[in-house]
Amino acid sequence: MTTELQGTVALVVAGVGVVLAVVALILTVRMLQWSNRLRRAEQALLDGKPVDLVEFAVGMQARMERLEHDEARLRDEVVSALGALDVLLRRRSIVRFDANEDEEGRRSTSLALLDRHGSGIVISAVHAGSSTSVFVKDVLRGGAGSLELTPEELRAVQHALR
Repeated sequence: MTTELQGTVALVVAGVGVVLAVVALILTVRMLQWSNRLRRAEQALLDGKPVDLVEFAVGMQARMERLEHDEARLRDEVVSALGALDVLLRRRSIVRFDANEDEEGRRSTSLALLDRHGSGIVISAVHAGSSTSVFVKDVLRGGAGSLELTPEELRAVQHALR
């Protein structure tokens, strides 16, 4: 890096520092003004002097209206998201099975998550011996997608479509 470039970079950094310092100073002055006004209002209330409660009430009313509006908007968004989730996962089923004939306890599982058209995914966790393998396959309109489904996965899909 050349000395001219270093000088330019140092000048830019110093300028940014000055701007940040000025902004911090302005914010500090505004906070002190607000704090002093709050302290005076508090003292006036404690002394029993009249205080502009109308201004305070109007400000509180505006805040409450904003909160109520935000709450209604968020409620609508949650209801919409839950409706979309219900459509996406309208049909679901779990099938438990033994992957090996010598094992017992149905420790393997196939989970079908389908939309109202019978499309979605099947997630299978196959427990064999001391290991478990997880497989995810797509389902298109109640049948195999890009990969063939095992009999257990197909049974999970069929149960979900009932």
